[in-house]
Amino acid sequence: YRKDHHKAVKQSNPELSNNEISVILGRQWNYEEDEVRMHYHMMAMEIKRQVEKLHPDYRY
Repeated sequence: YRKDHHKAVKQSNPELSNNEISVILGRQWNYEEDEVRMHYHMMAMEIKRQVEKLHPDYRY
């Protein structure tokens, strides 16, 4: 979500620091529709599966 929206917020508010942009994006995330949030959760789950497949012995 951050990767997809950071640039637009930065362009609209070039004076903001990354911390301030993160606060704005966090607020936006909290108000997103359930469908949008589910889309990003599904993307994250798919990326996690791919990483686990590529690196099955990796532990954190």
